[in-house]
Parts: sequence; C-alpha cells; structure tokens
Amino acid sequence: MFRGIIALFTSGVILNPLVLLGIFSGFYAMIKLETGTIIGLFGDMRFYAVIACIAAVYTLVFAKIYQEGGLNVDWPATSARILWNFVRYFISFVLSMSFIMMISIF
Repeated sequence: MFRGIIALFTSGVILNPLVLLGIFSGFYAMIKLETGTIIGLFGDMRFYAVIACIAAVYTLVFAKIYQEGGLNVDWPATSARILWNFVRYFISFVLSMSFIMMISIF
C-alpha cells in the first residue's frame, strides 16, 4: 500500500490540481454529507455537469493544446484533454470516498 502511495507522489499524478480538487471534494462529501445525499448526487446529472464545467474551465485556461505553429488551438486534442480531466476528477472523487470508507471500518 505504501509503495502505491509513494508511486502517486513520484509520478506527479497526485499533484495535478484536478486530482487534488477531487480528493478534497471527496473528503468533504464523506465528512459533511449523509449517505443518501451522496447516493443521490451520483444520480443527478447536474453533478456531472459541474464536474464537466470545472474540467473545461481548467483545461481552457491552463492546459490548452496548440497546433504546430502555436497560433491556433488544436480543438480535438483540447477536447480530449477536457474529457481526460473530467475522468481524473471523477475517479479521484470516488477513490477518496472509498479510502475514507476503508479507514472508517478500522
């Protein structure tokens, strides 16, 4: 388990701002929200829309991908990065809640 945590830090994945935001929001959800509210959250499309907006704003402000000349934005690649950032945020949100549940068992 400790090797996996060390690998997250050495690879730099855990230092991604969207991963950190997902971790903090997952911890916040587990601490402040009730179980029924969290289950309802995953059934609400607005939750996914908010995550998509966060991923899109972050990508368009800080992580755009430009074409070869550097003048125009490469929209297919930038769109793929928005989708990947959405997945990063969502996975870190879910896994941080799983981590809290695992710790609370002991």
